[in-house]
Amino acid sequence: MSLFSKFKNKLNKTSNYLSSNILNSFQNKKVDNQTLEELESILISADISLDVVEKLISSVRKVKTLDQDVTTAVLETLAKEIEIILQPRERKILEEKDQKQKILIFIGVNGSGKTTTIGKIANQIGNEKKILIAGCDTFRAAAIDQLKDWVENNKNDFFSGRANQDPASVAFQATEKFNKENYDYLIIDTAGRLSNNTNLVNQLVKLKNVVSKTNNDTMIETILVLDGTNGSNMIKQVEIFGKELDVSSIIITKLDGTAKGGALISIANKYEIPISYVGLGEKPEDLSVFSAKNFARSILNLEE
Repeated sequence: MSLFSKFKNKLNKTSNYLSSNILNSFQNKKVDNQTLEELESILISADISLDVVEKLISSVRKVKTLDQDVTTAVLETLAKEIEIILQPRERKILEEKDQKQKILIFIGVNGSGKTTTIGKIANQIGNEKKILIAGCDTFRAAAIDQLKDWVENNKNDFFSGRANQDPASVAFQATEKFNKENYDYLIIDTAGRLSNNTNLVNQLVKLKNVVSKTNNDTMIETILVLDGTNGSNMIKQVEIFGKELDVSSIIITKLDGTAKGGALISIANKYEIPISYVGLGEKPEDLSVFSAKNFARSILNLEE
């Protein structure tokens, strides 16, 4: 299955919602104030923010149909404009040419899919690289156990501390092992309890500072994992984590399970943070490199 086919098949909840409603609004009609108002409501209902919706409506307003079917013209215009918003956010965090050691710190709220995403990322890196995975969510035994399962399946190495140990000290010990034993990748899982935003962010800042100070020459990525089913709530999470932690990349999971995939567009429009992967299912290969064109055309049920 091609990457485009995978996007189209897995994003069918959002695409069915958007394309069917847009088709119903514009069928046998022209672009006028009534159809534009209907389109505005449809786009907002898919969790596309108002500022983005205004851009999209402005583009559709200029559509000249002539011999082309009005619905096709509208969908193609929307896809083009969405791709323009998303394209600058494309960025791979795993490059085949990578030679330097790399540390990946995964952050995000509990339930966003951090641990599963770490397992999928490690699986994609492959066995030719030496990978150490560190469980720094010392407050949840279940998180450590889940991470261990992925480590065993992928045949990676694992490091964890004591229950309730300071996460930053676990990260420090893990980086010592990473450097001493010459690993290619250190992947760090972190806590994500948002009961107190300030305490969590401070804890993560401390962890990142410890890792950065002991690894000046190593490439360090801070990757924010967001649950796609949370819709517009994802924007608040980007704001909370992005301000203090200099997020270098975003991964959005569970996009196959929501009709509100439009929130991804809102994030790309508001924040200059790359989107590296999107989660389109449960299997390791369902963590797909983000493609602006594939996403834009898929959510509108258009062909490649």
